[in-house]
Amino acid sequence: MAPPRQRGRWLTVGVPSVLGGMFGISSFIVLGVSSLVGGAGLVAPLLAGLGIGVVVGGGSAVLLRNRRPQPVRLSAAGAEMPVGTRTMLEKIVKSTTRQRRQLARVRRKRPDPAVKPVLNRADALLQRIDALMGSTTLQSRRPSDADVMVLEGMAARYIPDLVSALEDTVVFLAPSTGAARDKAFANLESIDQQLQALGEDIERIENDVVAGVTRSLDVHSEFLKNRLATQHRSPLIDG
Repeated sequence: MAPPRQRGRWLTVGVPSVLGGMFGISSFIVLGVSSLVGGAGLVAPLLAGLGIGVVVGGGSAVLLRNRRPQPVRLSAAGAEMPVGTRTMLEKIVKSTTRQRRQLARVRRKRPDPAVKPVLNRADALLQRIDALMGSTTLQSRRPSDADVMVLEGMAARYIPDLVSALEDTVVFLAPSTGAARDKAFANLESIDQQLQALGEDIERIENDVVAGVTRSLDVHSEFLKNRLATQHRSPLIDG
């Protein structure tokens, strides 16, 4: 699962600034010329141009902003979950939310380009965990279930440790030289490899969940076939 594409600052900041400036200046020129022809001053056209620029720039910035992922919604019917499951899942969701904020903080530092794929991988893992949390299959399991415990370990310990290590490593990639920089890149590669290993575990859980849904659908399909076959035979038997 790939993370949502993040728009660059040139699009989220640069484009709105340019549009706002262009519309503001154009409006000022048009209104200013009209005002001068009419014998009035330039204060009103200037204020109008500033207002139009702010509205256009602000509106385009809102439309082009990077949107946060939708929060995970656990089943409203808590009674359907085994005792302790809701608490466990809420803990996992809170942890993934914190890690996404930490990743966003790292992105804002504009780290070395080599960091971006690692950030994307970590972000994708967190979103895949959230997707599993929204699955009724996972919500129906006990907190002691092996897959639930694996996901809790990832969200509460493994991924936070790797994200913290990533944030510490980023500091030494740009300004440092020599052995420190080389060691930082080695650490970055190690972090990426460990994230890949966690991704394999998540993929296994995803496949198990999908396989469970497939088995359930097969059972329902077989039941419907048998029921329909019985209904078609009944009139002949009664006759």
